[in-house]
Amino acid sequence: MSRARSGTMPLTLLLFGGALTACPGTTTEESFEYPRGELSATTIEFGSIDVGDSSSRTVWFQNQGELPMGVDSITLGENDRSDQFSFTYSLDEVVCPEEVDTGTAAEAAKAEIDSGGDGGSGDTEPATDLDLVTILDPGCRMPVDISFQPDTPEVLWGSLKFTTVSDTIDETNPADVAEFHSDPSHMRRTVLLQGEGERGVANLVVSPMRYDFGHLWTGDEEKAYISIRNSGDGELTIYEPYTDESCDAGFSVSSVGFSGSQTTLAPSYSTFVEITFTPEDTDEATCELNIDSSDEDTSSVEVALQANAGADPNNQPPTVVIRDPGIGHLYSGSNEYGTNPLTMEINIFDVNQPADTLYCKVKSMVLGERASVANCAASDDSGHIFVEIDPEEVGNGVDTLKVQVTDASEIISYASISVLFNAGFPESDDDGDGWGDEQDADENGNYDCDDLNANTYPYAAEVPDGFDNDCDGIADEGTTAYDDDGDSFTEEDGDCNDYDIEVYPGARELSDDADNDCDGIVDESTSTYDDDGDGFTEMNGDCDDDEADVHPSAVEYCDGIDNDCNGLKDYQDACIELTSQPYIVGGVVMQQTACEPGDKVSVSVFVYDADGQNADYAWTGDEGLTIDPLTGSPSVTVTCPSPGDEGKIYGLYVVATDEDGNAVWEFDDIAVYPDKELYKTFDVVVKEEAEGCGASTAAVAPALSLAWLALLGVAARRRED
Repeated sequence: MSRARSGTMPLTLLLFGGALTACPGTTTEESFEYPRGELSATTIEFGSIDVGDSSSRTVWFQNQGELPMGVDSITLGENDRSDQFSFTYSLDEVVCPEEVDTGTAAEAAKAEIDSGGDGGSGDTEPATDLDLVTILDPGCRMPVDISFQPDTPEVLWGSLKFTTVSDTIDETNPADVAEFHSDPSHMRRTVLLQGEGERGVANLVVSPMRYDFGHLWTGDEEKAYISIRNSGDGELTIYEPYTDESCDAGFSVSSVGFSGSQTTLAPSYSTFVEITFTPEDTDEATCELNIDSSDEDTSSVEVALQANAGADPNNQPPTVVIRDPGIGHLYSGSNEYGTNPLTMEINIFDVNQPADTLYCKVKSMVLGERASVANCAASDDSGHIFVEIDPEEVGNGVDTLKVQVTDASEIISYASISVLFNAGFPESDDDGDGWGDEQDADENGNYDCDDLNANTYPYAAEVPDGFDNDCDGIADEGTTAYDDDGDSFTEEDGDCNDYDIEVYPGARELSDDADNDCDGIVDESTSTYDDDGDGFTEMNGDCDDDEADVHPSAVEYCDGIDNDCNGLKDYQDACIELTSQPYIVGGVVMQQTACEPGDKVSVSVFVYDADGQNADYAWTGDEGLTIDPLTGSPSVTVTCPSPGDEGKIYGLYVVATDEDGNAVWEFDDIAVYPDKELYKTFDVVVKEEAEGCGASTAAVAPALSLAWLALLGVAARRRED
């Protein structure tokens, strides 16, 4: 049972002598272990709690000895963040084992201690302090309810300390006996308390907020996944995403990450939306995906989707090769029996689209306005074509037939041959391409500008060879060796898209899904690219994409910066100091608070620093104590010295210094008893009087003298001072 002590209780169990000698009788002796206070937990974690809310846990303090234990105080720590915690207890809730009557005189004497005096059963209302010493009988345990109610969004550490105490008696009065005892070797027990305050506000983060499917051909399919994350501290409700009526029919939305019409995301959890694009044609396609949520600051987010938009940065020009006939072909298919067509064998190919989707035609370059004389579309993916040219549409004489192939991005490639229709080679043609180096008979200005190169003649297809193949006064235009878009760079100079004047090495990167500066990275340094690698872009709410510690999920520090991008800065947002002062949680924690000479006692401190800095430790103690190690470690081993025939209190000190030079310190006492005096049992000698001499009495031979027991009280007073 448990009871609160009030006044002096008359007992028949004597503490210091007082053995009766008036009557003869018999004696028996029983030994009892001193109280041993044990906690059900030494660390209690409350987890994350919204600021203003509260959470409770219970810790039990039990007397595991064989004599009543005095509980002097239950107090919260003073030098940590125990102000964020509170506790209550009620002695009516103390739990004790069922009493067992052994029938021995010693048990009867002990029961007299348990039931003696006029003390009550204890407090009936929850209490937050011990007005009187609370006595826990052997095996009894008392519950203490601890509450955590944070008022700031940060990690918080506190402590709760239980102190035991021995009864104070009048040493000169043999009849005065100790009603309760301290735990000799563990006068103080400490529980560490930890919790985290949160703002309890949800924060919607959608990534990416813009997605380009690139360029797809009809019948292809591409999937994209839009991530939806809750980077806040409260629960976030996401409603089923949807598209508007203007969305291209090629887009479809599958909310596979949802159950029903909405889903709830706990803090730091995420889900996703699957978007599929299957183009019906090669035209530009756009769509807007809408994501609504319970985020009060950002209740709706729009994700821009597009496909087949603009120039494809990965597009390669188509290729075309004329297999037959060759340059300078003599056509003589017209006679008195009729006209036979000129048959051309052609191969066309494109790495980005099927060959049978390329647009191909043959042009007569001599006829007015570069007339088309045949279409040459491929019938299958092989791109192998036979096309017939009607000579009557061309006319007699030398001509250049140019094959023009155009892809879906309107990039054009050429190949050409020269043909002499029902005509012979001019006398001035030295290279056999059918064109002479003198002006033709029609005086239209068509002549071979390099009659020593068969690949050079009027209207020839330009190739990157440094020659003016088509005799227009410009060399290599339309090839990799020529700057076709006028940005001063060719493909050979590193221009990755010579059809776009805004794309060249060193160009300013634009948010256009193109590699403008030709460095292999698309859109870097723009609002759609994560430049600092923190997982957020400006489109995702990153208010400083050059600083990895600044983003919507960041911790707010007191540094003059809106670290978490919520519009609140520093103390407006309950910031954490960058050079925060560390603190020691729960004081110095000892394996035991009393020892005998030669005992090795583990001693430690737990330092919390909000900015995560490591601390260095320096330990000192009163002369005689041996401490190992003296520096560097939060945990040391103390070897207890010999105090002689009398006990002694030794002080122990520690200083913890963080990397910024902020120092905190703590001290405590350890009581050192004479050899073989601390761990004795409490011996009870019971003398039963002979018949007719009166009631039975008992004499007690204590294991610890009053002076040595007082050491514990001195240690407590020094600690309080």
